[in-house]
Amino acid sequence: MISLLFSVFFVLMLIGVPIAFAIGLASFAPLLTDARMPFTLVISKMFGGMDSFPLMAIPFFVLTGTLAGACNLIERITALAGFLVGGMRAGLAQVNIVAAMLFGGITGSAVAESAALGSILIPAMMKKGYPAGYAAGVTACAATIGALIPPSVLMIIYGYLTGVSTGKLFLAGAIPGVLVGIALMFVSWFIAHRNGFGRNEEAVRRTMAGFWLVMRESGPALLIPLIILGGIIGGVFTPTEAGVVAVVTVLVLGQFVYGGFTLAKLKEAFLSAVLTTSMVMLILAASTIFANLLTRARFQSQLVGLLGTITSVPDLQLLLIVGFILFLGCFIDATAILIMFAAPLFAVGTQLGYDPIHFGVTIVVACLIGGVTPPVGTLMFIAAGIAKIKLGEASRGILPFVAALILVNMIVALVPAVSTWLPSLAFGR
Repeated sequence: MISLLFSVFFVLMLIGVPIAFAIGLASFAPLLTDARMPFTLVISKMFGGMDSFPLMAIPFFVLTGTLAGACNLIERITALAGFLVGGMRAGLAQVNIVAAMLFGGITGSAVAESAALGSILIPAMMKKGYPAGYAAGVTACAATIGALIPPSVLMIIYGYLTGVSTGKLFLAGAIPGVLVGIALMFVSWFIAHRNGFGRNEEAVRRTMAGFWLVMRESGPALLIPLIILGGIIGGVFTPTEAGVVAVVTVLVLGQFVYGGFTLAKLKEAFLSAVLTTSMVMLILAASTIFANLLTRARFQSQLVGLLGTITSVPDLQLLLIVGFILFLGCFIDATAILIMFAAPLFAVGTQLGYDPIHFGVTIVVACLIGGVTPPVGTLMFIAAGIAKIKLGEASRGILPFVAALILVNMIVALVPAVSTWLPSLAFGR
């Protein structure tokens, strides 16, 4: 069954069938060839996969991001990032990364972050003489931070599929998100220094008066992640309720602090949130069937057996699982990979004795790298489209940054404390 499932899926992908439909149609192949499997499985699993209170957090956090863009909050966060790191070598690239770290605490979505920050910073970088491939590469890879810094849509999905605490997963992604930012900043500086561009294009005078000025504009926006995390850690509300609180907070800030919303911008924000949520839910519905079929075929047992024949060293086994996900990421969207394989791989991790929080964050980081790796990388497509360059040029520009992401993924995999320290500090062991 497993070989048939994957064969049909990859054939459909190669002929250009959209990912959600490729997953769904591939899931029909075993049902057609095995009379023991009822077609009612499709209906029950598709609706069952979406019918969940925790998943209601996704549209609220997505809407928070689109509303943030509608009230020009992104420009204010970019201004704060410019004040902090704009005077460094490759200053606009550094601003891009730091803004992604700040904005990630509001949206929780890598796709939203890539589109929002890319539309502002990629043209600005190209205007200052940065290579287009470099600008697209740093933007696409920086956007992955948005799905690590809490709140995170992918952490919500992983927590729902595996039963791991979403609140703990949120905190577990914070340090890896910062590590990704630091690694990307170093690579940005190194490439710019070696190739002679990005020479302090804008001198930034850091004064106390300037700091208070920029904080007056952007400071209120930073309350959003603090309210979300504080409420979840303090037990005031659930992650789903935190999404509602985030939406209300952005609406209040946008209306009374940042100049108000226009009807057209509100309409665009809500429509964008609906489209993004619909895409995620469609993939979720189709992938739930796929994951269930993998479980029925004992995919996890076969994978554990295969890992055992290759090596008995736990760290190497985990790196092999990461390598498997990175390979899939070259062909499948990050969200689809997570939904298709989260439950089976979680069972593998449980059998091998990995900490569920550590294992989950490692898997999520590996899935995110798939969002930027050629030939199929959603974040890379978005950045290349904004930069108006061909995918080949974007792929060449993105490779050094992908190497940095893989390095961080290995650190997260081999050093469990990177992802488990904050959750254990906040929630206890």
